[in-house]
Formats: sequence, structure tokens, C-alpha cells
Amino acid sequence: MVRNRIIILIGFSLVLMSSQLNANDIKQDDLFRAFSEDSITEIAQIASDHRLVLLGESTHGTSEYYSIRAELSKVLIEDYGFRFIAVEGDWTPAWKVNAYIKQFEGAPESASEALSSFTRWPGWLWNNKETLELVEWLREYNASKAPEDRVGFYGIDVYSFWDSLDEAARVSDKLGDETEAIVNDALDCLLRFNRNHQRYINTVGQTGQHCGRQLATAVNRIDQIEKPDAFTKEDWFYFVSNMHVLLQGEMHYRGMLYQGPSSWNERARNFKLTVSRIKNFYPGETKGIVWAHNTHIGDARATDMGNFGLFNIGQLAAVHYGRENIFSIGFGTFEGTVIAGRAWDTPMEKMTMPPARSGSLEYWLNENYGKDIWFNLNHEKAGHYFDNPVFQRAVGVVYNPEDERGNYVETYLLRRYNLFVFIRETTALHAF
Repeated sequence: MVRNRIIILIGFSLVLMSSQLNANDIKQDDLFRAFSEDSITEIAQIASDHRLVLLGESTHGTSEYYSIRAELSKVLIEDYGFRFIAVEGDWTPAWKVNAYIKQFEGAPESASEALSSFTRWPGWLWNNKETLELVEWLREYNASKAPEDRVGFYGIDVYSFWDSLDEAARVSDKLGDETEAIVNDALDCLLRFNRNHQRYINTVGQTGQHCGRQLATAVNRIDQIEKPDAFTKEDWFYFVSNMHVLLQGEMHYRGMLYQGPSSWNERARNFKLTVSRIKNFYPGETKGIVWAHNTHIGDARATDMGNFGLFNIGQLAAVHYGRENIFSIGFGTFEGTVIAGRAWDTPMEKMTMPPARSGSLEYWLNENYGKDIWFNLNHEKAGHYFDNPVFQRAVGVVYNPEDERGNYVETYLLRRYNLFVFIRETTALHAF
């Protein structure tokens, strides 16, 4: 999630190259397409040949973003054989959803029970009607499939850190004596901090001692050994991934001690590494879908984030798989309502998001089109409009609509996304 503002803007001096073009000319250009239900099929077809389809959002609390991403995901799964959805959510609660839709033994008995595992603030990201409907569809889709052919649902974030510790400790006695000793040495190091990451950060800051070396040794060990007979394929994947969450999560928390990009980047690295593990878990050349904020899925090198040394899954995936194999879809809106909190760990509120600021992408799209549209940034005409940097709105889980100046990211749109969906007026998520 977008936890803190990354960029503070001094002014809104950047404009689109063609901001002075006649609005009638823009409306008649076949680059800009009216967005409707029929658009879902066309957009999915354009994206379908890629190994990863990254679906963004400019806020974490907008109903339309979830609904459109869900419909795109359904078409990609049903018509083009995509095998998993990986979301900007925590690994262990997302596994409950995965267990439910794949009908594992002992899985939650309903979609609402599975989603209720997302207890950490901000719970509304996944405890909402829009996600519930998708999870029910995934369960129904999988019902007629053989277990090995069922679609999965996974979390790629690090904030289930202590739950991952508990889950790893629960099964470490199945590893065999030598591996168990190495893993338990790492787990015992963390257990001293009583599930309190702030206590861990403070201790590392005061003493310089940390658990990173033990965790790296343990993860290296389990990555090199074969699956023990005591584990099923799915259970082993769950255990191994919990250990990786601990490794990356520890580096993420330790990075909070220092000014700079380290903490953000270790979290972003976990996004990418988790998606790669998921792809490798499935046989063959698996295609997958990632749901995350625009600031994660749009290539960071095309924004001010790169100037601050920050990277994201959009950049890391493009480097690893080749940009030609990644398809990123950004989302934006001019105005509407949204779910967010006034500060970290505060109650969620339904807030009114004011009209986008003059000079922003969303303002320009509203001025020149004024309706829901989408446009393919790989289109030969896209460079005519979006060759220069623009400001794009980015709203996180913490939001103050009365002070939006820091909620815009300088963006080279052509390098950040492959396609963009603009919903002029959006509504808040239907959170539980």
C-alpha cells in the first residue's frame, strides 16, 4: 500500500505536450476510447499475450478499480489461461483465501470467513463487497477443475511478518534434524521480541545486532533442499514463502532505521520475489495477474521515485522478464468518494475526493474528454499526447482531501504504463 507521501510538489508547472489541442480533435482521435463493459474484453485481449498483467489503482479505496480489475481478471483467467492473482495484501491471510477457492482440507467455509483473516489495518483493502464477489467467482470457477489446474490467490506483502513466524514455527519439526536446527535458530532470534517490530527496530538501532544473518542462512538452506515427505506440495510452498516473508520483512523493518529508500525497496523486492515464486510453483510458462497501487505497478523509472532511489515491482518485473513480457494498466479519476484513514491506524472514513488539480493528467483528461475513457499507450499516436512528463494523482491509505499537494507523482506516462483507464467520477469501496 502507499503508506506515506513520497513526492512533495512545489508547483504544477508540467503540462501535457498537446494541452492546447482542440478538444474536438481529441474526442475524434481513435486513441481515446469510451470505456464500457465491452471495453473489458478488448483490453483483456490486448494484455493477454504477456507473462504478467499488472493492474493498478490510484487510490486504495475506490469501488470501480476493484470491479474493473475483477472483470479483467476473470476474462484473463477464463479465456486466456492465467493461473493466479497476486495482490498487495499480506501473505498469510491471503493464503486463507487461496485455501478457500482451491477447497483445501480445513479451509474457511465461506468467502467472508476467508477474507476476515485480513485483520491488520487497513482491513478495507480486502474486507469489501467487491473482493468478496471475486473470491466467490474464483471458488466457483475452480470447482470444476482438477486440483492441479485450480487458479490461486496470493498476497505479496511483508506485513504478516509475525504470523509468518508463527506459521513457520508450527511446522519446523517436520524438516529433519539438521534443517530444523538451522530454521529454529533464526526463528528463536525473532521470538525474543514478542511479536513487536518496533521493539525489534529499537534493539537493532541500539545494539547493531539483528536476525538477518540467521534468516538468510535458514532461507538459503530450505531453498536448496527437496520437499520433505511430511509436506504436501502446497504446504511446502506455503512454508517456504513464509520464510521468505521473514527474510524480506526483517530487511524492510531494519531499513526503517535509516533515511533513504531501503525500507521501501525491500518491500518492493518482496513483491517481485513472491510473484516469481508463484510463477515457478505452477508448471510451464505460467501467466499471472498482479493487483497493486499505481505507485507499485507502474515502472518507477518513469516517475520521481527513481530520482529518490526507489524501485517497485513494475520496474523489477520489467528488468527480470523483459518489458515486452509485462503489461501494466494504470487507473485514474477526476473526482469522487474514497475510503481512507486520516492517519495510520485510524478508523476508515468515506471521504470526498476533490476535483483533480489543474496541470494534472486527470484534470487534462476531464477538460478534453469529460467521460470514462481508456487508451492504449502502445498506440502509435500516444507519443503525440504524452511525450512530456505530467502529474498523476496518487492517494494512499492515509489521506487528507483538504491538503492534496503531495498526492501527485511526476510521470512519463508512456514509460510507466502500457494502457490507462480513466473513470471520471468514482465511488468508495463497499467495505465491511
